[in-house]
Amino acid sequence: MLSQSINLPAVFRIFLLLFVFILLAGCSKDYEDGLQAYEEKDYAKALEIWRPLAERGDAEAQFSLGYMYAKGQGVEADQDTALSWYRRAAENGHAKGQFNLGLAYQRGQSVEKDMNQAIKWFRKSAAGGHVPAMYILGLLSVQGMGMDKDPAAAVEWFEKASAKGDSRAQLALAMMYLEGLGVEKDIEKAMALMRKSAEQKNLEAIYRLGMMNPARGVDKNSPQAVEKIRKAAELGYAQAQYDLAEMYLKGKNLEKDPKASRAWLEKAAANGLPRAQNDLGYMYLNGIGGKADLEKAFKWFNAAAEKDFPKALYALGKLYTEGKGVEQNDLKAFELYKKAADLGDPEAMYAVGYAYSNGRGVEKSDAMGAEWFRKGSDAGHAESQFALGNLYANGFGVTKSNEQAAKWYCLAARQGHPHALDMLISRDPDNSCGLSQELLDQARKKSVDSPLPEPGAKDNR
Repeated sequence: MLSQSINLPAVFRIFLLLFVFILLAGCSKDYEDGLQAYEEKDYAKALEIWRPLAERGDAEAQFSLGYMYAKGQGVEADQDTALSWYRRAAENGHAKGQFNLGLAYQRGQSVEKDMNQAIKWFRKSAAGGHVPAMYILGLLSVQGMGMDKDPAAAVEWFEKASAKGDSRAQLALAMMYLEGLGVEKDIEKAMALMRKSAEQKNLEAIYRLGMMNPARGVDKNSPQAVEKIRKAAELGYAQAQYDLAEMYLKGKNLEKDPKASRAWLEKAAANGLPRAQNDLGYMYLNGIGGKADLEKAFKWFNAAAEKDFPKALYALGKLYTEGKGVEQNDLKAFELYKKAADLGDPEAMYAVGYAYSNGRGVEKSDAMGAEWFRKGSDAGHAESQFALGNLYANGFGVTKSNEQAAKWYCLAARQGHPHALDMLISRDPDNSCGLSQELLDQARKKSVDSPLPEPGAKDNR
């Protein structure tokens, strides 16, 4: 009989395979429907389509759900939920999911920071052909983050990503060839790679090309360099915009033009460069390149301060000390000075020392004043050295010592501090400090006057 010749298990297997094929085909179409809804910004519909697919194990849908939770598209942003979907996608072999999971471990976002896990997932992602994973592995190899420094391995990763057209990897590889790091130095190859990167409108590559004249080696003062820097600036590269602003301000390689300098600083500041934001605040504060505007000065100092740029924190503190553009507030000023000082700014160290010595915004303490003046002095700040000399001369916060006073006055005087020069005349008649005759003559023309000045520098730049 015909039925006797049929192998039932085989028929069942064929039927099962056919069913799976139909199901997968249906899933693929469903995913595309979700993608269309997503592209039309109908996030609710995209979620409705993708969620059941993700629950059934569709890696693409799992990754997409993770992305939507990360961005808060159609749902409230939830990084923990985003990570759980990325993880499921990663475990299903999704290269982008693996990369994002690696980033989470690298940054310690919604998971404990773990470079070993980060590198593990970056390697899986790179093996799956994800170019950003290749690039980041190159960076980690050259920096020695989470692994031993291995420039040769970095070159291999950058080469793989470069071969797939990644402009960042092309630039990174160019720098390796330029410096002979992990590969034999080859200026010609470096320039060729840099041009490839620049052709893809990589702004940093365009900028770096501007800093280099292939015919003469590195030469950022050549007319060709200036024009390439200008091109990068016009394309929106913040560092190039800042450098162009500096050229106009100082009249270096370009005719001096403070108005043009301010205009380019506006662009660099709008692009989020903290140094540009600080310098633009300074220009508005002092009316350089246009009218003074305390409100705008505060705005830009504050923008840079929010990024913990020390000079901007100090500048804001000074505004609060003087009550310029804001209500005078010694406590707020001290907080800003202290933060800038902790970040290593010598002027801010002086300001903190001054606050303690005078009880401005903080309880008066000569000992704490001495401690911060010493920090500023060790950082080479002349005003701090002079202040510390005064403390030793009078025994405030430290054990009185004419020898120590002379030492710190000497260091300040060598930097041309006028009051320190005055103080040394009476304490160092034999000029053991070794001051030049010019400085000694300068000191003798001044009367002795040694008050501590209010915190304030001539230039916040």
